[in-house]
Amino acid sequence: MSINHSSRIKQLQKGKAFLSLILAVAAFVMPSYSALAAGRTVVGYYYFWDRQSFPYSEIEYSKLNCIAYAFVIPNSDGTITTEQGASWNDFLYPQLIATAHNDYVKVVISVGGYNSVATANFSLLCKSATTRANFARTMKDFCLQNGFDGVDIDWEYPGSGDRANFVAMIQALRDSLNSTGKQLSLSITTPGYVGSGYDINSLYPLLDWVGVMTYDYHGSWTNNSGPISPLYPGDAEGSVSTSISQFLQSTSVPPSKLFMGLAFYGYDFQSKGLYQPRTGSAPSIPFRAAIDSEKAGWTYHWDDVSKTPYLTDASNTHVIPFDDTVSIRYKCDYLKSKGLGGVIIWEISQDDLGSSQPLLETTWGILNPEEAVAYPGNHAVPTYSSLLQNYPNPFNPSTTISYRLSAVSRVTLRVYDVLGQEVATLVDGRQGAGNHSVTFSAKGGSTYGGNASGVYVSVLSVNGKFFTQKMLYLK
Repeated sequence: MSINHSSRIKQLQKGKAFLSLILAVAAFVMPSYSALAAGRTVVGYYYFWDRQSFPYSEIEYSKLNCIAYAFVIPNSDGTITTEQGASWNDFLYPQLIATAHNDYVKVVISVGGYNSVATANFSLLCKSATTRANFARTMKDFCLQNGFDGVDIDWEYPGSGDRANFVAMIQALRDSLNSTGKQLSLSITTPGYVGSGYDINSLYPLLDWVGVMTYDYHGSWTNNSGPISPLYPGDAEGSVSTSISQFLQSTSVPPSKLFMGLAFYGYDFQSKGLYQPRTGSAPSIPFRAAIDSEKAGWTYHWDDVSKTPYLTDASNTHVIPFDDTVSIRYKCDYLKSKGLGGVIIWEISQDDLGSSQPLLETTWGILNPEEAVAYPGNHAVPTYSSLLQNYPNPFNPSTTISYRLSAVSRVTLRVYDVLGQEVATLVDGRQGAGNHSVTFSAKGGSTYGGNASGVYVSVLSVNGKFFTQKMLYLK
């Protein structure tokens, strides 16, 4: 079949004009979930080993701004591996990322953790500009290939000899993430004191937030039992308020970049009471297990000095200090009074009671009261219609396109190539309010002779209002 050359040129010009129009519209109408939400930010750590007992479908995404997926382990050459020898297929969790993005929740990859191998390897890779650059490139590529929205460095802990090298590593990582043009975040966690290995005043300008681990003030490493995360000190082991005060008074970190740690767990001490000598080990007890102990007859107490609760058994030989909704309220009110930017939570699976996650719900409700009732999440009707970024992106050959409808609407969803030619019509009809998803496959070709690698544009029309997203197909 022959094609009139002048007609073909006009068709292409018309297509380019249409594409320019919809991309220009996209710059104004599309929200970006790559930036953290305004107000206090709630970052919840999610440990990948908990996927079986607490799968992605159980997470209350509407009560989070960001999920820190933990952990990958750095190697001394700047590459990374999984924790405890897990395969990458077992570690990577695309369902988590897709669902989080559908609720405007970021997912960052956390590197390190309380791991002696990670600690040693961080120190080694930081010493050389070559390995620092390799690590920066590795993390950038890992985020782009797997859909992560940033990197969280949990080095426990750099020593004084690592101080300058740590800053150099963070600078290399910041530059690498910035080069993507995708607003990928970068954060670190620190202990509840300004350690000698942290040049905080040089680090914080490169970071989106500094997470202070204001928990584990008592444990198997202390002589006495005591609160895990006391708001105010009951003994010499420290407290949330003393830690935050040190950061505010001895560093230049803006309060808005300081994130306070919340513990969704406690420890079971063999001890005759709070602040008493302990013996044996002190195993970690998730919040849900503490609630089970209380239901089984353990006695609830409130320590008004530290503003935290604890449980004692009938024989008065065990004590479980932990946090509940009351102590979480005290901490969140303190955070607001100091103007801090948000919280980091270890760890969001630990307050899952099946029908609710009371600590997370309390945290969100206090820090974001204006959104606590009507947040556009999986379990609520969206307050506005929108088209989300497809996932995965880049894709080959298929990707999922998700969108929200605030009411019953007349909807079309089409895909166009860079010339403005229609490649596929995915939806054309009326749909109800809520969250919707559809799969687009570039493998099957199109009316115009097959899908080539490159940029495509998804265009959602909702009652005549247009939303667009760019997509990248790589064969």
